[in-house]
Amino acid sequence: MKRIVLLLLLFCAVPLLAQTGNPLRNPVWEVGPWFGGGTGLGHASEFKFINAGLRVGRVLTGELGTGKFRGTFEWAADIVPLYEVRQSLFYDSGPQQWIYAFAANPVVLKYNWTGGNKVVPYLAAEGGLLLSSKDIPQADTSSVNFMPGGAFGFYFLRGNRSALDASIHITHISNASIASHNPGINAVLQFRLGYTWFK
Repeated sequence: MKRIVLLLLLFCAVPLLAQTGNPLRNPVWEVGPWFGGGTGLGHASEFKFINAGLRVGRVLTGELGTGKFRGTFEWAADIVPLYEVRQSLFYDSGPQQWIYAFAANPVVLKYNWTGGNKVVPYLAAEGGLLLSSKDIPQADTSSVNFMPGGAFGFYFLRGNRSALDASIHITHISNASIASHNPGINAVLQFRLGYTWFK
């Protein structure tokens, strides 16, 4: 009878132990919504941002390296149907207005540090496109802009199926001189909070 009870306990404990594993240690899909906001920096501090989107990603490798710095490489992409920009009429002065835009980041290259079971830091390089209803950053520039940047964030794992995701993003917004004027927004600081499911 004791052996049966022990076998039952072991059988029940295995799924619980599996839930504490880190899903980012092996190839896995991730998908999840996020929302964020932020501000321009320095001379561009009049600019404000609110956005919300969906991230889809795929861990491409198993764990690389050993020790605390071991990790995995991941490709991801963001679709951002809501990207609101508040800007002044004359870059850093004058009346302000909110401008609607759509954004996509088809290139998000990430390195996930997978040494922990509960918290996973990551570093990302991002590249995307911003399509707006009016010119950004001001009139006579362009409604098409490019958004290279980088991010640092954390996954707070909730078992092996989902995680809270918090991150800081630094982005440069520029039309790359496809228009006659390209003042750009040199640096944008944004914070994001999301929820991710792993499959």
